[in-house]
Amino acid sequence: MQLAGPHVFGPPADRDGAIAVLREVVKLGITHIDTSDFYGPHITNQLIKEALHPYPEQLRIVTKVGARRDEKGNWPRALAPEELRIQDVSLIGQYALQIAFQSGHATGLYTFSLLRGLCSCPECAVRRS
Repeated sequence: MQLAGPHVFGPPADRDGAIAVLREVVKLGITHIDTSDFYGPHITNQLIKEALHPYPEQLRIVTKVGARRDEKGNWPRALAPEELRIQDVSLIGQYALQIAFQSGHATGLYTFSLLRGLCSCPECAVRRS
C-alpha cells in the first residue's frame, strides 16, 4: 500500500482516501504496518498518526531508519550506522518512548509493551507473563 505520492514522494493525490485505507485495514484485522520516515518524506508517518492514533494495542508499526530523500525526491547515500546516534528520548504519556536520532528521524513511538517484548532480562520476562 503506497500512501505517499508518485515515486513515493510528496502527498497522496487523495489524502482522505489514504486515511480511509489505513483505518479500514486495521478494522479488517491487519496488525503490522511497515513504514519509513523517508516515504514522502515524512508523509506516510504523518498519515498513519492522523488515521490511527491513539494506536490499538495489537497494532505494530515498524519503521526503517538511515535512508534519506532530498528536496527533489532523489535518494542520497544512506546514513552509516555511526550516523544513527540517539540524540534524545522523550516519554510519551505513560505508555511509550519517542527516540530522536541524530539524522532527524523522530516519528517512531516505542511502546513499553513492545520494548519489554524485545528484552530478554528476567524482569521483563516476568512482566510479559
